[in-house]
Amino acid sequence: MVLAVLTRGWGTAEHWLLDSKKAQYGISVTRMLIGVHGMLIIAANFSTRYYAFGAGSFWDGQHAYPGSDFARIWVFSWFPFIGASNGGLTFSLVALFVLALLVALGWRTKFVLPVYGVFFVSWMEMNDLLSDQSDNMLRMVMIYMLFADSSIRLSLDARRRTRSHAALRTYAHRVAAVRPYNNLLHNLVLVVMTLHVGFVYMSGALYKAQGQTWANGYAVYNPLHVDRFSTWPELADAVTSWGPAVVAISWGTIIVQMMFLPMLINRVTRILALLAIMGFHLGIGFFMGLPFFSLAMIAIDAIFIRDTTWKHLGRAVRSAWQSAVASTPGREVRPAAATSVTSASGPIPTGAAAVTTCTCATHHHAAVQPDPAWVGAPTTSSKESDPSAAEDASAALAQVEAVDRPATPDGGGTTASGTARPEARVGSDEATGAQEASDETESDRASRPSSELVTEHA
Repeated sequence: MVLAVLTRGWGTAEHWLLDSKKAQYGISVTRMLIGVHGMLIIAANFSTRYYAFGAGSFWDGQHAYPGSDFARIWVFSWFPFIGASNGGLTFSLVALFVLALLVALGWRTKFVLPVYGVFFVSWMEMNDLLSDQSDNMLRMVMIYMLFADSSIRLSLDARRRTRSHAALRTYAHRVAAVRPYNNLLHNLVLVVMTLHVGFVYMSGALYKAQGQTWANGYAVYNPLHVDRFSTWPELADAVTSWGPAVVAISWGTIIVQMMFLPMLINRVTRILALLAIMGFHLGIGFFMGLPFFSLAMIAIDAIFIRDTTWKHLGRAVRSAWQSAVASTPGREVRPAAATSVTSASGPIPTGAAAVTTCTCATHHHAAVQPDPAWVGAPTTSSKESDPSAAEDASAALAQVEAVDRPATPDGGGTTASGTARPEARVGSDEATGAQEASDETESDRASRPSSELVTEHA
């Protein structure tokens, strides 16, 4: 019995780790929010950069005697080295902002993310008095993400792999050889991030439970009425005006943080835990003036939201945007043009893929090309691609083959073996001219851009 349970558990873990990449949208959202976090914190500190990090901050002794060991490591020593130069500091912060933007957009993520991580840590550790624990969390999470595919969705990398045939072939060739190891590393990163966040929440709950204010249930009241943290005194008074609510929030925070990892196992408890922890971080960012800490933690917690939920959320946002644009006075909304191809019997519309058919005399084939309006993961495996898109593409391909298949044996086209059938109607000058114009070798046609082939045969 025990052996059967262990065997089944081992098989389940093996399939979960090796079959496919998990939390594809979640880790992509984490990457995007990390980039947004960097842009916002740079923008917020840009006007005070000289006396916070530059020559005006030398009075605190951080440049002569750094409070962080990172300043003594040559990889992270750029900002401490350039800090005395106001011009160099300004240029470096602008460059760091651009890197954060590229991380958020997902452009060449495998190269940009480690570069951004090194310079972000170098900048944050210039003045140890201005950093917080969210900077430490992001530093470690970015190290983990080097071994995950954080640009698999919602990125320019995914868009390039989908639209460019050369990039798609290169990606498929590289991934095919290391797919099991790639999936394993990606999913292990998710496991490590989950354990890390869970341990942070659990240790925080244990420390809170030792305090008298948390045990008595009024710990939330104190920081909301301190001038240093309370950004909205009127709202803080309204929130803490009812004693039972203060006790519920204080004790509820300890319970949710302590039980965060076990609550992730079940779908219902996971939703409750995520709603509670997101509300906890939003409250800290809004009422206590710590928006960057809250944004960093929300970015990491994004991996716990299922891909299906992210898809539904994306469709809801897209629908709301289209409705808002449609309701704008004087704004005419043009419907998206349906992708279609022209075959022997007329245009054939497609969904997630555009099917182009070549009816040359020397060959007859169909090629499935991604719809430019659809951006997703690289279509290298049926397990990683969208099932609905694959079904649409297969249906469109079958429709093209059914339309172009000759109704009679002497109707032209191709035989079952792929050889060209003789045309039944011969002798027309126009047909002969079309035959000569389309007499093109496979190598010539393969060297031409796909856009020219689509235009020619549409």
